[in-house]
Amino acid sequence: MPNKILICDDSVTNLFVITKLIETEISREVSVLTDPREVMNSLASEEYDLLLLDYEMPYLNGIDVMELVRKKYSQHELPILFITGAHDVETRNRALSRGANDFVHKPIDQVEIILRINNLLAITHSFKLQKNLNHELELRVEKRTQEINSFTDNLIDRLAIAGEMKDNDTAKHTFRVGEYSRILASGIGLPDDLVNMIKKTAPLHDVGKISISDHILLKPGKLTEAEFEIMKTHALAGETLLAGDSSFLLKIASTIAGSHHEKWDGSGYPRGLAGESIPIEGRIVAIADVFDALVTKRPYKEPWPVKDALDYIAEQSGKYFDPELVAVFLSRADEFIHVMINANDECEIDQSNDSYNDSDILFIKHG
Repeated sequence: MPNKILICDDSVTNLFVITKLIETEISREVSVLTDPREVMNSLASEEYDLLLLDYEMPYLNGIDVMELVRKKYSQHELPILFITGAHDVETRNRALSRGANDFVHKPIDQVEIILRINNLLAITHSFKLQKNLNHELELRVEKRTQEINSFTDNLIDRLAIAGEMKDNDTAKHTFRVGEYSRILASGIGLPDDLVNMIKKTAPLHDVGKISISDHILLKPGKLTEAEFEIMKTHALAGETLLAGDSSFLLKIASTIAGSHHEKWDGSGYPRGLAGESIPIEGRIVAIADVFDALVTKRPYKEPWPVKDALDYIAEQSGKYFDPELVAVFLSRADEFIHVMINANDECEIDQSNDSYNDSDILFIKHG
């Protein structure tokens, strides 16, 4: 803290008396001015705890100076002790209305002025203490927020992996789906914070698979109609698992889990939503998930050539997928390929049935 007091008075005698009194009685450093036009420059170059301001001065009177000071400094930030020889109520009221904290009348009583100075310095001390405490609290809140965000990110990563563990999928699959979703979300101009949230939560799209029994999830062959109906329940299971929390991030994750198998033409599941009634995050992840499935080796199929995968998604525009998103996908295909190459698994991605029926791409044998 600076522990400094600024005094502005055109009387050199008053300045000398008050300065000696302050230095003797309360041991504060004092700066003095005789020209009121220099007050703002002095305040800009030094930090002060208190301003003592005479009323009657040349060039600018004390109230004029006070109006300038109060445009920049609050009464708590820089208290002003107004020194005046006037005893009329009108002058006092004018000074108070312009931001004076307290008064001292001339001739100055030495005991009174020291008491009033100490009272105003206590205001400054309290203000700065509160300001420092607020800053410290902000730093703590920021740190804790970062910790919570880190915890949430780690929790999402682990939930995503848990949702894929039973069918032997890998963390790289969930990473790719997140990256593909980011590219699409960014490509249609969603806000950056929403793009980041979709990227983080897209890997949770199949977390509901933890509710599906192993004999269905790990079955090497084609599912029966009854088994496929059970498989389809993973969408609502994932939605329910992630719902009910106030976190906007988990709300997006819940929406993705429950809508990424919906189709643009209304033939998807679990609700048979169509067109723009399908949440945008679900439409985004639908393309990301299917593309990754197409270009990845599975026990029941070899990976499709990238060109064939691109052609398939283009053909499904307006049927399976949102046409606007398909256009973005095709225009940014090089980014998808970059992710695919740099985050590719050497092993088989999925050794089980995925959540699609015979009309869906994962059960189409290429060629």
